[in-house]
Amino acid sequence: MNVAILGSGFGLYGYLPALHALSCRIVLPARYRSTIERRPELSRLASHITFVADENEAIDLADAVVIARRPADQLDLIPSLLHRQKLQRLLLEKPLAPNPAAALRLEDQIAASGKIVRTGYLFGHTGWGRDLIGRAAELNGDLHIRWRFRAHHYAADLSNWKRADAEGGGALRFYGIQLIGLLAALGFDQIEASRLKAARSGEAESWHATLANRKGARCLLELDSNAAQSLFAVAAPALGLNISRQDPFDAAPGNGDRRVPLLVSLCREFLTTETTTDPSDGKAISLWQAIEDVTVFENATAP
Repeated sequence: MNVAILGSGFGLYGYLPALHALSCRIVLPARYRSTIERRPELSRLASHITFVADENEAIDLADAVVIARRPADQLDLIPSLLHRQKLQRLLLEKPLAPNPAAALRLEDQIAASGKIVRTGYLFGHTGWGRDLIGRAAELNGDLHIRWRFRAHHYAADLSNWKRADAEGGGALRFYGIQLIGLLAALGFDQIEASRLKAARSGEAESWHATLANRKGARCLLELDSNAAQSLFAVAAPALGLNISRQDPFDAAPGNGDRRVPLLVSLCREFLTTETTTDPSDGKAISLWQAIEDVTVFENATAP
């Protein structure tokens, strides 16, 4: 199967090694070659890649496409890809669009296309995430998730889209969407409270929320993307689950991105399934919209 990657950031340092591990025939635009050759962990893969003139030629040759672009770029690009007959599979990054309303409209087009489409929610591919999903029926007490870290754009004082709520960035839309994907899979669909805090208008740094499922279990979320110290902790006493570590991702050897083993799992499922869409992906967007409908903004004007 020929797989094209669109996106020269996470598409290359994340999805490229994952797809290579699955022995895919990878097609890339020629302009990505210099980026690959500059990174030692990727340069060894160059001889296994078919480089073509541009993105259009890469798409023409592909049976499947992985898109790792900005939410606004995905919003513009995906509708045209859904009409390509040869192209049968699309793997999309989250958030699907800059805001949940646009994502819901796009999800309707995806469902109508009949193509096999998945979104890159990774928490369900971690060991602790698989454990939670596998035991969701037993979850009848509180679930508490705390995620604190300093995002690269804060640490390096960068002004980019990942800071901006309106562009699909910020604590809720860019980082919190991973948690929303997991909670949708766990059946949490009722929002009791949600609030964002920001030092600058339209740049949410932290998100706190309380959700519930129909069995009465509650989930308390605390996410801070500009914290002094890193912590990822999940506690579910009813399941005997209590983890505390620096980040959500399972330890992995080597010098590459630690998310690559999770991407291998995601891509394997994406490339082998015959089910057109994952119901949890659609539920995640609906949950995202429901959360934003009740979210209160503090110290800033809502985007």
